[in-house]
Amino acid sequence: MARPATGQTPVKTFRPPAPLWAEVKTIADAEGRAASELVIEALHDLVKKKHRERPAKPAPAAPAGEED
Repeated sequence: MARPATGQTPVKTFRPPAPLWAEVKTIADAEGRAASELVIEALHDLVKKKHRERPAKPAPAAPAGEED
């Protein structure tokens, strides 16, 4: 049976390497934040970076016979 809707974002599970997770926890504790907040922030930063790195799509070519 499916769990009832909570109105919150569904939980995602992943397995980070233990040393990396320890660093995340250390930073989160020092900043008084939840580790999940840091992970979400890092994912947002990664997505923004990847969008900037993508080459711009060229403009579509005009159909034959319709050039200026």
